[in-house]
Amino acid sequence: MTTASGDLTVVCAADDAFAMPLAVTVRSALEKLDSTRRLQLYILDGGITDASKQRLLASWNLRDVSVHWLRPDPSLVNDLYISRHVNFITYYRLLMPWVLPSEVERVIFLDADLLVRRNLAELWDHNQQGAACLAAADTGAPYIDAQVALRNYDRCHRFLVASQPVPNYRELGLSPTGKYFNAGVLVVDIKEWRKLDVTTAALRCLRQHSQHVQWWDQYALNVVLAGRWKELDARWNQGVHAYTFPTAGESPLEPEVYSALRRDPWIVHFTSQKKPWHYFCRHPFRREYLAAIDRTDWRGWRPEFPERDGMRQWWQHQIAPLRHAVKVGVVRAKRLTRSRRTAA
Repeated sequence: MTTASGDLTVVCAADDAFAMPLAVTVRSALEKLDSTRRLQLYILDGGITDASKQRLLASWNLRDVSVHWLRPDPSLVNDLYISRHVNFITYYRLLMPWVLPSEVERVIFLDADLLVRRNLAELWDHNQQGAACLAAADTGAPYIDAQVALRNYDRCHRFLVASQPVPNYRELGLSPTGKYFNAGVLVVDIKEWRKLDVTTAALRCLRQHSQHVQWWDQYALNVVLAGRWKELDARWNQGVHAYTFPTAGESPLEPEVYSALRRDPWIVHFTSQKKPWHYFCRHPFRREYLAAIDRTDWRGWRPEFPERDGMRQWWQHQIAPLRHAVKVGVVRAKRLTRSRRTAA
């Protein structure tokens, strides 16, 4: 089905555990969408129950949206590396050229842990400029080798999630100063992905370099699409790491970008293991997220205090920011002492 000029095609992937977050992601997008635009929505279904599907459809009934359920073959990816809070559904993003109808040539891919705060039509109307995809640089790991690329690396490296998100980049022939993107929000030229056979290349990359893989399918996409993607405004994909840098000078961002990203993100991406539907999450946009839940079929739902090891987790959550503050204070004190000695 070829979309009309005013239609947007959006793809998400989720299993039943992520049904409620998926409801919020799509609902928030629909609420902000220009009233003249229509949404074609494809869900890469990793095992969503019929009951959850009915609740999802009820959550999205505020306007006209066409929902298509697609069930990828899990055997295509179930041998790949996973860890922590991530399961094999993350790799379904790579399968889009194979599972989407042949008429679909361009899509916006959205992770299921987002809060959309701006009209997606603005994102859809971006000039693709011949790029295989449009994406925002990952704030916590903005370059292939941050130590080479960042002039202020000595000030911000301790706050980065990874300095080399593709550890074997030299072996792969990647430029150390190349940007590294987060795959949670993508504008994808599916026609170009099919032409380049991105799916085959990415799966091969993951299997051949499994010992180096960080962040799952994102590793492969940054390898395979190096030099073939264009950068979006960082506000289209604000990861939680935007809040880990104490100041703009201790971040990889320009001051105006640092300020705008923290103050008014267009899409909030809850990239940490503590999601806004978890009891211990204290994300700055959690309250807005919970309000969005109340506009879905899950209205009134709130996380309960975990019974098992609840107090231990609570204390860890309280102590972690204090430990971080102490660490930052010690680093700054040492830096101040060195500068005074130098001045003397």
